[in-house]
Formats: sequence, structure tokens, C-alpha cells
Amino acid sequence: MSGPFVFLHSTHRVQFGPGCLSALPDLARAEGRRKAAILLDAYFMGGPLQDRLSEILKDFAPVFHAVPQHEPDTDTVEGARAALSQAEADLILAVGGGSTLDTAKAARMLLSNPGPIENIVGAMGMPMIAHDSLFVAVPTTAGTGSEVSESAVIAKTGTDYKMVLRSPNMAARLALLDPELGVTAPPGVTATAGYDAITHAVEAYTSKFATVMTDPFARSAMELLAVSLPIAFEKPDDIEARGNCLIGSMQAGIAFNSAHLGLAHAIAGALGALHHVPHGLANALALPWSMAFNQPALGAKGEIVAGIFKGASSAAGLSAMRKKVALDIGLDKFVPTDAERDLVAEGAAKSGQIKVNPRLASAAEIRVILEHMRQPTEGLQPNLNL
Repeated sequence: MSGPFVFLHSTHRVQFGPGCLSALPDLARAEGRRKAAILLDAYFMGGPLQDRLSEILKDFAPVFHAVPQHEPDTDTVEGARAALSQAEADLILAVGGGSTLDTAKAARMLLSNPGPIENIVGAMGMPMIAHDSLFVAVPTTAGTGSEVSESAVIAKTGTDYKMVLRSPNMAARLALLDPELGVTAPPGVTATAGYDAITHAVEAYTSKFATVMTDPFARSAMELLAVSLPIAFEKPDDIEARGNCLIGSMQAGIAFNSAHLGLAHAIAGALGALHHVPHGLANALALPWSMAFNQPALGAKGEIVAGIFKGASSAAGLSAMRKKVALDIGLDKFVPTDAERDLVAEGAAKSGQIKVNPRLASAAEIRVILEHMRQPTEGLQPNLNL
């Protein structure tokens, strides 16, 4: 029998399939919605996707707001909030990658909760007031799983401080997973987003908070991504591979929403905050070495991860995966000095994600891991013996 657990999933409906974006008008009408505001990744502004959205939503007087492609900060969120407030829409769409979806979650919450955003973060544990709009998440990359999670990570503009907002009322009510939307993504974006999803799946599967409810989602995500991410990277127009990556990313999002994450994300968070390393790339830098450190605590799950990624160990398999998608990069490119690595280790050690990692890690142990991360993973050992 399983031990006690809590399983969280707030998204009411997930719809998947090539072309499923076209189902949106009927779904919105069924909810009695009349006016649409679309927060659209700036990459797509003025292009075919914006034209398609305008046509699909022509009966909903659509208003567009471009969301910058960098990781969301308080200025970005405030700009989106102002646009949503002015639009007075009862249908809010977030269309883009994880940064766009997180921006939309935070901006929408500011419509119904007194700002600035720091007020919401300061009230962690207190219910956020739900906004009465229908919130629809449409991911164009397979990576963050933000379309099915109830959290958002927002940087405070001009600082290295990142805030985590979390509430069931932040989650999208509807997620549309249309693999056709990802075919124009550059290979590098496909790779970093996909490795982010792999990291979510692996860390949720090996988390101390993993349960019989989260494990099937995490394992299925790993299996789908291990096969399909290299194909999507090499063949961007392979709709089946794109679809499998979207499903894997979504399943990983469902898993980590309850199981949480671990050491790789703690390191990635510090790399992003202190050195602005893109999140998916930061996870690719950290995950193989983090799993090498975790190896003594993984047990049978370590063997399962190794088998899925076809390595002698979980670390070796995940190292091989990042080579397949051209992400075998050393940390020195981004964090070149000892003093900077010291600060990253200290920042990572303060993360709450360390607490659910299968093996606790001190700042000193993380510092050793960072030293290993300085070069590509050739010669990576399955156990760092720390």
C-alpha cells in the first residue's frame, strides 16, 4: 500500500492534437465568453500565428500584447497586467513558451489581487483571489509544463532575486496542445525546452515527494522525451515527435506540480539569477552531474532512469541525451571564475528544492559539483563519491 500523499492538478481540460487550436472559439462560446486578450510571445508578433489567432478569434474582438522572450520579470508582468486591464477581456490566452505562460499567470492574478507583485509573494500561503476570466494556455514549446502547473517564477527587475507565485487559482482552466505550433521553433529552442522537460520528469520521479500518482506521469514523460526529443531536434517538422514532446512536457508538469523538483533546479535557479543562463540550458548543464551526486540514494529508480536514457547510470544516460541535442557545454562559458562559482553554490544551497532532492547537498558539496560541471561531460563518473 502507498503511504499518504497529496496530488495537485488544477487544469480542468487538456486538449491535444494537430490543429486543435481551431477548437478554441467553440470552447470559448460554451463558456459564454465575448472578448479575447492574447498575450503572445514576441517571436510570433506580426507573423502567421498572430494572423491565425486573429482569424480564429475574429468574433471575440481580439487584442494582442507582445511578451518579451527573456525570462519574465516584474516590469514584463506589469506591462502585461496593464494591457489586460485595458482590454477588459473575459477570455485571456497565453500563447508562447514558458516565459509567456508564466507572465500571463502572474499578470492575470494582479487583476484580482492588489499589486505590486511583491504583495502576492509576501502572502504565500494565503489564498489568491481568482479572476473571473477564462484562462487558456497554448504552449508553443515543449518544456516548462507551465500550461498545467499552478506556479510562476518571476524575477524582480534589476536584481538577482526570483519570486515564486503559487496558487490553484493561477492555473489555466484550459490547455491546448497543438504540435503544429512548434514546427518553426529553432533547433536550439527545441533542445533547451526539451531538456527542461526531461529535468522536470527526472527530478519529479526521484523526488522525496514522489508518489504513486506522480510516478506514472514522470516515467511516461521520460520515455516519450527520450525517444522523441532527438527526432524533433533533427526533424523540426516531424509532427508525431513534436506531439510526443508536448505530451511528455505536460506529463512532467503534472508530476512536478505535486512532487516538486531537486538539486539540478536549485543550481539552475542560481545560474539564472546570478548569470542569466537560460533556464533550459542551465538544467542541461546541471542535471547529469546532479544525478551523479544523487546516485547513492536513487536505488531502483536510478536503474529505471538509466534504462530509459540507455546509459550505464542515470547520469551517463542523461549526459548522452544532452549530446544528442547539442547541449554538451561546460560551465566555464558562463561562470568563469572561482569566486562566481562560490556564489552560485551558496545561492543553490539556499533553495527549498534541496530539501526534496533524494540526497541533501551542502554548499560545499554543490561547489564540488560545479567544479565538475566546468567541462563537458566526457568521462563523467556514475557516482561522485561525495
